[in-house]
Amino acid sequence: MRRFSPSQLRTGALLGLLVVALGVLAYVNRPIKRLTPLEVDAQAELDVAYADEHPQQRIDIYLPPDHDYPGSDTSIPAIIWIHGGGWVGGDKGDSLPVWEWTDQGFAVISVNYRYAEAPHSVADAVDDAVTAVTFVSDNADRWSIDPERLGVYGFSAGGHLTAMVGHNNLPVAAVVLAGAPTDFRPLLDPNVDFFNGLEGQGVVEFSEGVLGCSVPNCEDAAVAVSPAALDAGAPPMLIVHGRLDGIVHVSQANLLYDHLTAQGADVELVIVEDEGHSSLLEHGPAEFLREHLGAG
Repeated sequence: MRRFSPSQLRTGALLGLLVVALGVLAYVNRPIKRLTPLEVDAQAELDVAYADEHPQQRIDIYLPPDHDYPGSDTSIPAIIWIHGGGWVGGDKGDSLPVWEWTDQGFAVISVNYRYAEAPHSVADAVDDAVTAVTFVSDNADRWSIDPERLGVYGFSAGGHLTAMVGHNNLPVAAVVLAGAPTDFRPLLDPNVDFFNGLEGQGVVEFSEGVLGCSVPNCEDAAVAVSPAALDAGAPPMLIVHGRLDGIVHVSQANLLYDHLTAQGADVELVIVEDEGHSSLLEHGPAEFLREHLGAG
């Protein structure tokens, strides 16, 4: 039986570790599949500016492969998707839960917005979401989209922005938010157990950062961007949340629902018992959007 010297064993171990490290590095740096409507041959207009103050103020417009525009005799419904990312990340080109809906006759529009990083805050992201939806509504003829069949759907921070779109009474037929923060006021309390994966004082510091304020001077800033503290909007709204969500506590969904129902708003709540932090498309949003937007 061949025997190896200690130096040979050390060399072999190091080579083995190097192979493992290279394998891990290759996995981490592997191309990430970006599910967009281009996967089903949608027509696309990318990086369309809806404002000119910042490079993030852009939308991507995806249309069915056979949709004749502009000037088509047939206008189609549109779903405006607002991505998550804690108001400080994410991108309109990342995976869209409605990425294949262009194949069903819908337009899909994905929105970027200014991140809540100094000198900007969540209030700027809200302004961008409102401006983007208004831009699509005002320019619907450009893509032969039916302005009376616009739906807005957002997840996590994007769901919060979607709720603020509903609050602003924009001309949309349906508003859907999933896994969304809805009230910043509890997040300024260090006794809140978790939000965005943080605990205690970390929740407060994160909230201060995106609101652009410091406790105890955050109340006005928090209320101004908290749909659970504002008047109800007119569009019908669906709130969906996973009971097991460890990023945004399910109580945030209940806060908004209770606040809106007390005002007599047209709002539905679906709590999915065995789901966590997810866009939850097949747990209510798909049916709700089709119901209010009609077939493509």
